[in-house]
Amino acid sequence: MKAGKRIGKTLEPYLYLVPSFIFLIGFVYYPFIKNGWLSLNIVNQFREIREFAGLRNYVRVLSDPEFYQAVGNTFIYVLVTVPVSMVIAYFLAVLARKKRKASIVYEVLFALSMATSDAVIAVIFQLMYSNQLGVINKLFGTSIDWLNDPKYALLSLMIIQIWHNIGYNFLFMLSSLRGLSGEVLEGASLDGCTGLKLHTKVILPLVSPMLFFLLLKDIAYGMTVSSYTLILTGGGPNGTTQTIITYIYQKAITSTNYNYAFAATMLGFAISAVLISLSMILEKKKVHYT
Repeated sequence: MKAGKRIGKTLEPYLYLVPSFIFLIGFVYYPFIKNGWLSLNIVNQFREIREFAGLRNYVRVLSDPEFYQAVGNTFIYVLVTVPVSMVIAYFLAVLARKKRKASIVYEVLFALSMATSDAVIAVIFQLMYSNQLGVINKLFGTSIDWLNDPKYALLSLMIIQIWHNIGYNFLFMLSSLRGLSGEVLEGASLDGCTGLKLHTKVILPLVSPMLFFLLLKDIAYGMTVSSYTLILTGGGPNGTTQTIITYIYQKAITSTNYNYAFAATMLGFAISAVLISLSMILEKKKVHYT
């Protein structure tokens, strides 16, 4: 009986993980492996395998100028939206760190974007960007067709993404800042570490694990975002807002060209994995665990 109890206690933690493993295998690993296998084959519109293709599908995707345009747009999208949204969210969290009577009001306002669905956000900004009725053109006295002008379409989507990211980032940053020891901050101030130096030398290192998490989350989300593009621009005009995910969507759903879509999906995963891996370098150099 004692041996049985010891075995039971040893297995108990793993049994709690079984549902999670089933979910991951069924909805993450199996679809990924299946997609990888299908990308090496020629399939019809019903996704039935017709013949083995090897790397031919990958060669075709890598020979498509539209794919490179989508990759370039995605990189620009991520490189702009991620740091800008994190900086703004940090600034707002610093402003809201000290609790006041009206804290609940501006905390809700700062975090509101997180609780709003992509479809609702898209409709709101679509009205704001209207070249005739939009509030943005009214404020600046312009008549730009923001979502249909190749010069401004991608910028318009990035502004939406930045606004959407701020709410989630703000909540995490506010929680981390309020959790800092007052004694540590007071001691740093007494030692002459104030203003910008206080943030760069004391506060940012202390909250760096949380910032690192948000960085990875925002990169992953930026690499896979598609809702605003599909709702507002459809990848246009002239492919200027096409991203890797919308490229895959158009090949698979619009054109039913699954051969391109499966290969592009694996390439998109590889590109995302490289970016995440590069970001992991920061963990060793800039993230401080206490």
